[in-house]
Amino acid sequence: MFYLSLLFVINVCSANLEILENTESSETFRIHLGEPNIIYSMPEADDATLMTFQQNSFCQVKQQTVQTETQQFTIIQQDDFKDYDFEMDTPLNFREFIGMVHINDGMLAITSDAVAYLIKFNYDNVLSKQGFATYGNSVDFAGVIWKANLQPILPSIQSRDELPQLVYSKKNNWAFVLYSDSAQYFSVAEMEKNDKTMYIDQISNWIQREERGLTKEIDGYLFSAVGRAGMDIYEIRENDVIYKYTVTLQDFKLQKEQLELKDFAIVKVKDGQYQLYLLDVKQGLILAYMFINQQGFQFELVIDVQSQKGGIAVDTKNGKNVFAAFEQNGIYFYIEYLINFSQKSCSIITKQESNYRIVDVDATDEFAIISGVSHHQIVFNNGYDFLAPHKQKIMFTQIGMRDFQFFQYTYEEGLLKAAVKDEYQYDDFFFGVTANNAFLTKFKFVPARVVCFADHNEKGSLNQYYTLKFNQSHVENNIVSTNKVIRTTKSFTVQVVTTFLFAQQWRLIRILLIVLGAIIFTSCKYHIIYLRRSYHVLIQTIQNLRVKFG
Repeated sequence: MFYLSLLFVINVCSANLEILENTESSETFRIHLGEPNIIYSMPEADDATLMTFQQNSFCQVKQQTVQTETQQFTIIQQDDFKDYDFEMDTPLNFREFIGMVHINDGMLAITSDAVAYLIKFNYDNVLSKQGFATYGNSVDFAGVIWKANLQPILPSIQSRDELPQLVYSKKNNWAFVLYSDSAQYFSVAEMEKNDKTMYIDQISNWIQREERGLTKEIDGYLFSAVGRAGMDIYEIRENDVIYKYTVTLQDFKLQKEQLELKDFAIVKVKDGQYQLYLLDVKQGLILAYMFINQQGFQFELVIDVQSQKGGIAVDTKNGKNVFAAFEQNGIYFYIEYLINFSQKSCSIITKQESNYRIVDVDATDEFAIISGVSHHQIVFNNGYDFLAPHKQKIMFTQIGMRDFQFFQYTYEEGLLKAAVKDEYQYDDFFFGVTANNAFLTKFKFVPARVVCFADHNEKGSLNQYYTLKFNQSHVENNIVSTNKVIRTTKSFTVQVVTTFLFAQQWRLIRILLIVLGAIIFTSCKYHIIYLRRSYHVLIQTIQNLRVKFG
């Protein structure tokens, strides 16, 4: 059934697809025998195919991909299990990280038994810059500053038996520890002072819910998915947190079934106006506007999306490419929607089954990470995945990843602001926690390219002919077109040059000759200057002798 629905999507989309043909001029590339070469790179290509006119071709196309590099270090040591506070009788006393949040220049992580760890980055390792304080071991990318046991201040037995959730408000520099029946907050600035005492306040009007999912802070408001109850909204004030509203299906004039909110994403359009992406377990994706003004909260359903049951997670960064994960009858899959609020349009452009369990989805402007337990997939934004049959899944492994976030804040601190500049954006690396470790993963995007290699046993022709075709998204007014694709065709010839030295060696020899020539020229110049000075000194000496002896 899944594949039938996928074929249906492909046929529907292909029927309205307009392919804009583009032909580039032919070229001839020369490579050296026994030397691999990237002869052509396609930074904007989402998919590419290479057609050859000979049997033993020595060129192939490599699709765009992402290389990852991960650092990690252990935080929770065996000695932590000897702490007196660990002896408390609670079913969650196995002390493992279950979540984290990104704070000013590091992260705040929390364990199953509500022990919060304050972790700061070593920016000389993260950003390869100098001038920042080193925390913990200087060879690690971060270090632990302090940890606080929050178990003793939990107001109820139910909270002690429930996994906590962390939320961070950059505006107030507050951290929130949330449960289904209670919530606390404290100042991260106080925690950074590393004092013996830290004041933790209770949210007095926190509404008890049977279940509580994702909670986010946006523009001074807490949005909390509370399952069948909908979505609670709280306002963060200077010294308090106030309950404001609960969103239900009645706000969207949907009376089909009770809202069972699983996950959500919010994108700010302008002050007081937001785009909502709500994922309901039974309804699927709900797309609406939210207005916050003096009258309170107002909602408007914008796009009626076909229902999809089994929602797990949803996320978007640019508000257009929306990734949602589902589970139906034990089969996990994700859907990429292309959404335009202004035109009130929504289309499915990617629907792919996963061979691993999906637990979360996190998106950036360019790609999304479909997270599993240990195996994770990177999916690039595009509008025509069905035209990319040669694209292979981009997978990476991070065993036991519990939570992570992208580096995404614009800081005001002098040193950090000067170090970051425009060199690192939110999607250049992400960081998070496993059960006992902290990790940081950096990305390096590798575009589609044509790679050629002819070894010394090559018996075919040393001249080969190819035709390259690659697809690109058609962008109009910064909007990816859903019915137009640019297909570029390029023919080229590859000639194998049988020289003794490789091209890199020739370049090295040329550089050495240039350097040697510069040294010889400089030496001759200074030698001539020395001889001229010696000549002038000799002339001056002779003249002085003539004057002296008449």
